[in-house]
Amino acid sequence: MASGAILIHLGAGVGNVVLATPLLAALNQLGFEIDVALAADYPETADLLRPWSAVRSVFTNVEIPSAKNYHYVLPAIPPFYWSRFAHCFCSVNNLLPRPSDGLFYENEQTFYFSFARTLGWRGAAPSTVLPIAPTERMDVTKRTLVLAPGCKTGEMAKKRWPYFPALAQAFGDVIVAGTADDLWDGQGTRLHFPAHVHNFAGRLSLRQTAEVIAAAGVFVGNDSGLSHIAAAVGSPTVMIFGPTSERVLGSLPPNVRVVRRGLRCEPCWFDSRFRACAGRIDCLAQVTVEAVVCALAELGFRRNPS
Repeated sequence: MASGAILIHLGAGVGNVVLATPLLAALNQLGFEIDVALAADYPETADLLRPWSAVRSVFTNVEIPSAKNYHYVLPAIPPFYWSRFAHCFCSVNNLLPRPSDGLFYENEQTFYFSFARTLGWRGAAPSTVLPIAPTERMDVTKRTLVLAPGCKTGEMAKKRWPYFPALAQAFGDVIVAGTADDLWDGQGTRLHFPAHVHNFAGRLSLRQTAEVIAAAGVFVGNDSGLSHIAAAVGSPTVMIFGPTSERVLGSLPPNVRVVRRGLRCEPCWFDSRFRACAGRIDCLAQVTVEAVVCALAELGFRRNPS
């Protein structure tokens, strides 16, 4: 059994942090005391890791403790953010070496988990996990379908499937979660949901949203942070993919179903992005509501009778 204190630097989006949780779980099982220094795109991301018996403390990027207080420092920051932080580690003597940047783009979870293997972990990696219990408020039950129609803004918004309102029409107990911006599709058109849908977008904290997802019967979302939260809290989860690849994320938990159209040009995120369809995002436009309904049925969640 290992021992000692470790400082793990994590960063970027909600999904990136969730995909690093197998590293935290494994090092806790190895007997290390773990602090996390978090440079997250959304400050509320820290609340996903608090409280958790596997993590002693979570620090923000403005309150990072001295590396001298730790046996090891792990720079588990995604390559696309590393240039911002590399200078901070130049004089850290107890720094573990980073895996190759290429590994991140082949398998993000393996990139993070390589630190655990360096410190003695043997065998398969744990699944993603978050210490979040279901809420007992807001009338969320196992009959509730949570829809998360958004993701990050800018070019990332092209990952948004356009038919969430039509999917909501097929079910009776539906909640929409996310931020206020998530109520727009990838082409900039406002989404209009049926009157029976409970719209919580922009009204809950990230932690509260995760608690709602944990309490619900099933979740449907794009390639987004909320989808990874749903997978990590154990909710039956349908993730809809188009221009991005699910394979580069690493192994997804057994409670996840992936839906994609499977056009020859997809995924194109790292190769001639959007060129084949001239930006129409045909791969998502051609994922039907029926395809998602079928994936939900595989998870034991069925539409309203006609």
